[in-house]
Amino acid sequence: MHTSHQFRSLALAPILHRLRLRHVRTILPPLLTSPSRPSLLDLIHRSIFLTHTTVVSRQLARSLTAIRLSRRLAVRPPPEALVQRSVLPPECMPGHERVAPALVAKKRAVEREQVRDGLRRWVGSVFERRWREKVEGRRRWEESRGVGRVWRLRRFWEGVGRGEVRAS
Repeated sequence: MHTSHQFRSLALAPILHRLRLRHVRTILPPLLTSPSRPSLLDLIHRSIFLTHTTVVSRQLARSLTAIRLSRRLAVRPPPEALVQRSVLPPECMPGHERVAPALVAKKRAVEREQVRDGLRRWVGSVFERRWREKVEGRRRWEESRGVGRVWRLRRFWEGVGRGEVRAS
């Protein structure tokens, strides 16, 4: 910020301004007579130089467009009719939460992603619960059958680890 103030004060210095004007007086005449400079007709065709008639015709075209647009807006059907014809999504209808038509797709995508996240959490919890039940059932089956040589010792130390049994 400080630097731009310094540049501004330097650019507005009267000595530099006189120097720039003197420099322009020497540089400008050869540039104006240069053969590479486009002619006035060329500038008019490219819409760079605007004559009075082109300015007026552009203003007239803008006002005609505005008149046409206001007439078409006056006969436009209400949003309820557009929703019934499936031109507008129901979220854009007045009385609802009023979402802009351009944002409806984003809103629906966010809602779908929220549903997917909920389903992922639910499926994950169901899988985890079933996996725990399967492991617990397998452990109970091994204990009931006496599988492994040290199943009672293992059960004892698992109880100690959980704090259910106290090792003396």
